[in-house]
Amino acid sequence: MNDETIKTALAYALGSDLHEAWRAPRKLEDGTYEPRIKKSKDEAWNALHGTDEVDIANCSFDQLPANWQYENLEAARVAIEQVYDKTIVNEEITPIELEQMGENIHEEWLKRNSWVFDPNNGDPKLAVSYDQLSKEEQDKDKAQVGPAQAKVQAYMAGLIDINQICEQYGIAESNDRQL
Repeated sequence: MNDETIKTALAYALGSDLHEAWRAPRKLEDGTYEPRIKKSKDEAWNALHGTDEVDIANCSFDQLPANWQYENLEAARVAIEQVYDKTIVNEEITPIELEQMGENIHEEWLKRNSWVFDPNNGDPKLAVSYDQLSKEEQDKDKAQVGPAQAKVQAYMAGLIDINQICEQYGIAESNDRQL
């Protein structure tokens, strides 16, 4: 299996983990989660469920409509891409590289989240370059690196079944082979 297919599968696994980390603080005593109702733009999901409303907190990643899987999946893709080459050869990430990775993660987030620039409903604290972010926000970007590294390391240790993930999410092997 080639590296691009492996990275895609790892991104799905990490995207699921990121969703679980987001909903964990919402967990209630009865095992459900504090509801968070959102609109689904996934027509197939809407037809299957008879509604365009989804409680994203009470859905696992696999149960989410595609538009609500998207942000976690794309964040995971960026993080896996940042760490894959160094982790696969067991190289340490230096503090300077970690900062650069955090910056890259933030830049890619800005590209996916243009709403942040809206003068009425955006967030001016986030609509800035990485070096202008608060330390807390920079740390949130850098915090994606560790779980991405752990996911690649788990794959390398044989703890992740890439074929099973590919089957689960319908991932076909990429034709982009690494040379």
